[in-house]
Amino acid sequence: MRWPLLVHHFCTLFAIILLQVVFQITMHPALAVAGTIWLFQCTTEQTVFIGLFMYRLRYPKLLVQRLLMFSAVQSL
Repeated sequence: MRWPLLVHHFCTLFAIILLQVVFQITMHPALAVAGTIWLFQCTTEQTVFIGLFMYRLRYPKLLVQRLLMFSAVQSL
């Protein structure tokens, strides 16, 4: 794993932890909604990573193609 990807994942984990701590202190529902929208990108990139991982493991091309097409539509 390269440095930019590691930094990306550490920043995402830090943002999730910070959001949880601030929400527990304030108990403001708008903060939870804003945090969910802000961190939604974390969930949309997971299917792309799975598709690329399957491509690297040389899974059948039709299966990888369908997963990457689904990933492209989901991340719009």
